[in-house]
Amino acid sequence: MTITRPHGPEGLLTLTQTTSKELGEIAETLHHQTGRCGGFVASYEGEFFNNPAQNKSSAFLNYSIERKELVQSLMAQVSEPRLLSNIVWFSSYPTRFYLSSSGIKAMQDLHQKWAQLVRHLNFAKVELVKHKHFSQPSVVLTFQGVTNDVIVLGGHGDSINKDDDRPNAVSPGADDNASGISVLTEVIHILSQNDYKPQNTIKFMAYAAEEVGLLGSMDISGQYEDQGVNVLGVIQFDGTNYKGSKDLSMVLISDHTNLQQNMFLGSLIDTYLRTPWRYDKCGYACSDSYSWTYRGYPASFPAESRIKEENPRIHTSNDTLELSANTAIHSVNFAKLGLAYVIELDK
Repeated sequence: MTITRPHGPEGLLTLTQTTSKELGEIAETLHHQTGRCGGFVASYEGEFFNNPAQNKSSAFLNYSIERKELVQSLMAQVSEPRLLSNIVWFSSYPTRFYLSSSGIKAMQDLHQKWAQLVRHLNFAKVELVKHKHFSQPSVVLTFQGVTNDVIVLGGHGDSINKDDDRPNAVSPGADDNASGISVLTEVIHILSQNDYKPQNTIKFMAYAAEEVGLLGSMDISGQYEDQGVNVLGVIQFDGTNYKGSKDLSMVLISDHTNLQQNMFLGSLIDTYLRTPWRYDKCGYACSDSYSWTYRGYPASFPAESRIKEENPRIHTSNDTLELSANTAIHSVNFAKLGLAYVIELDK
């Protein structure tokens, strides 16, 4: 296996050859040395990606805001207690580390939960996506549209403990990223309860093995590129419930993301949420949005705080709901943004 650390808007700097078992230790070391979440991309022998794909233009996408009545009616249905309940549930596994049995079970159980939410919709399906080199599956829920053009809402399902590289080390990952999975689950719940039949195909993705080099999202985005799937846009929810920046509701990550789509998200925040936000930079491949940007697709990453003010307990045994006062209040705006994004882009 090869791991690389992205630098600059496009470059990839190769670091070393390694084994799957060493990935957790590498993630731990990089976090201690740089304070960053991961910060590398992993690929298996014979699958190494050298050059990012050409950007697939978003210049002709319809980023107008014209479905206000529907968006506002759906946003009014966002439930903080329901968001909280799902964070509690998904962070109850001892760990969701990609090599652990509980990490595999968590994704299998998420598959069942999402399937239950859409059981009455004949245009929706849920699948476990198997990956060639590791056992933790990704989960993909599809709302089939009139067209096969795809809108992706994603977040990673795994967790990691940077202080202990054992596969079963305690890692509840309440904020990182049970909160993002809860946001996706809330958007699914509201769309399904309203029998929303999309024009374009909407896919919700819970990625495996993000914490060890974006493995799940790199695999899936690579398959989409190989199959020539037209992806209209991707939004990533990775940490949504820790209000580290007291003066902001969220930030939009500006590096390794798409400028036009980021501007669209900014307009959605101003129109529907009316809360303060700013741009910020990760400076590295900080979440699964990078995988889609790398493939040339328009992707955005709305984050819960400025990077320098992010949750100090992520990747530890102390990433619990106590850090968010045992509420899901901060996640509410992310669920609302997810709804606004998918409804306004689905035209």
